Amino acid sequence: MEQLTKYFRVLIPIAYLIGVAGISVKIDSPQYFRVTTFFVPLSFLMLILFHKPNSRRFWLIMGLIGIMGFSIEAIGTNTGVIFGRYTYGASLGPSLFGTPFNMAINWMMLVYLVAFVLQRWNTSLALKSVASAIILTVFDWILEPVAIRLDMWSWDWVTPPLHNYIGWFLFSLLVFGIFYRFSPKLYNPLANLFALMHGLFFIALNLIFRLI
Repeated sequence: MEQLTKYFRVLIPIAYLIGVAGISVKIDSPQYFRVTTFFVPLSFLMLILFHKPNSRRFWLIMGLIGIMGFSIEAIGTNTGVIFGRYTYGASLGPSLFGTPFNMAINWMMLVYLVAFVLQRWNTSLALKSVASAIILTVFDWILEPVAIRLDMWSWDWVTPPLHNYIGWFLFSLLVFGIFYRFSPKLYNPLANLFALMHGLFFIALNLIFRLI
C-alpha cells in the first residue's frame, strides 16, 4: 500500500494538470466537458481507497451526507427556493429529478476533504463547523464561474444570486455539524494532496477563463 500511495502522489497532480490543460484547449467543445461524468466518481474512488478506518459508522455518515447533498440539490433546482433558480447541464452525467447523481458524490468528497484538513484543529464542534462552512462557501464562489462555463449548471440570472451562497453556508453548516459529531477520526495519506489539487484546479480554471 505504501508503494501504491507513492504512485498516486505522482498520478494525482498529473491528472489535475491534464484536466486544466485539456479544458483550456477544448473550451469551445462542450462535449469534451462530459468527461466530468467519470472524473468525479473516479476521484472520489481514488480518495476513499486510502481511507481508514472503514467502519460501518463512517459509511453510514458518508451515505447520509450523499443523500442529504443530492436531496438539497434536487429541491433547489426544482423550486429555486434554497439556492436560486438554476438548471443542471449535461456535463455531470445521469440525473434524477433533474439532479445529477454526481452531486451526491461531490458533496461527500468536499465534506470529507474539508473535514480532513480541519480535523486536527483543537476547537469546539460549533466553531469548526462554522469555519468549514465558510471554506466550502468560498469554494463555491470560486467554482461557480467554472461550473457555468463547463455546462455543469446555469442560472436564470446569469450569475449566482446572493442567497445561493447563504444557502450553501447554512446547508454546509448543518452537514459539518453532523459529520463532526458522528464521524470517527479520519486517516488518509492522500487527502491533503487531493484537497490542495482540487482547490488549485478550480482556481486555475477560474483565472484562465477570465483571460479567454
